[in-house]
Amino acid sequence: MKLRSQSAAVLLLAGSLCLPAAAKPDNHGRNNNQNQNHKAQNNAPKPGEWLRQHLNETPQQQQREMQLDPEFQRLSPEQQEHLRDRLKQFNSLPPQQRERRLNNARQLEAMPPDRRQLLQNSLQQFRQLPDDRRRQVRRAWNSLRQMSPEQQQQVMNSDRFRSQFDDQERSTLKGLLDSGFNPEDNNGGPAPR
Repeated sequence: MKLRSQSAAVLLLAGSLCLPAAAKPDNHGRNNNQNQNHKAQNNAPKPGEWLRQHLNETPQQQQREMQLDPEFQRLSPEQQEHLRDRLKQFNSLPPQQRERRLNNARQLEAMPPDRRQLLQNSLQQFRQLPDDRRRQVRRAWNSLRQMSPEQQQQVMNSDRFRSQFDDQERSTLKGLLDSGFNPEDNNGGPAPR
């Protein structure tokens, strides 16, 4: 159950697709079935996988399949509505953007749990920043990702960098870099201008 909630939060925060297998079910009063639910979750397709399986279906067919999914049925009405909206949003994207989202989901699915957790924590910190600081941190992240780890460390320890970013922002950047996540499109926060 813990891995499922972590995966869901990461996918939500990273702006990836959150389809039935990724969302966190409402567990109030269900602790006695936790072991059984955990086994079922391991067999459930991951969000990107679910979407890839249903990619060639019409939006109506996708909605119907989602409604029939047992994982989806376990969600609260609010979570179900959120996932329906996310699917509609995904289907309205141009094909190239949909492919980038699927690639991001694939990358997230392949990440080890400790790195997913690091990414989740870093993205939570990132999203709490004011918009102008988020833009600056995003630019720095994009720039630093192009460098070797040694170069990243050198830049992040420089006086100039320390004067541009406070301790929290540097910590957020370090977590984003250490997670190894390399999004193909612009995730989280406002688009750079």
